[in-house]
Amino acid sequence: MMDSIALAKALELQSIAREEQWRRNEDLFYLDYARDPLPFFHWLGRMVAGLRDRKRSMKKADRLETSRSACNSNDGCAQAASSRM
Repeated sequence: MMDSIALAKALELQSIAREEQWRRNEDLFYLDYARDPLPFFHWLGRMVAGLRDRKRSMKKADRLETSRSACNSNDGCAQAASSRM
């Protein structure tokens, strides 16, 4: 039991010493805790970005309302480019 108490105290002292080093040098904190994301998340991010860009480009290509006139209603109205007088 004394061994586990001594181990806990040693870990606590080591943690306090490391926190003090982080206070003096902020870069050490980021070096200790900075990890690269897993490759799966890189791949997933690239796939989502690619699909989003593809959908956006397809949406621009599929203009469903190209046959509509400049008039908002279906009862005849004068076109803006009409030159009849």
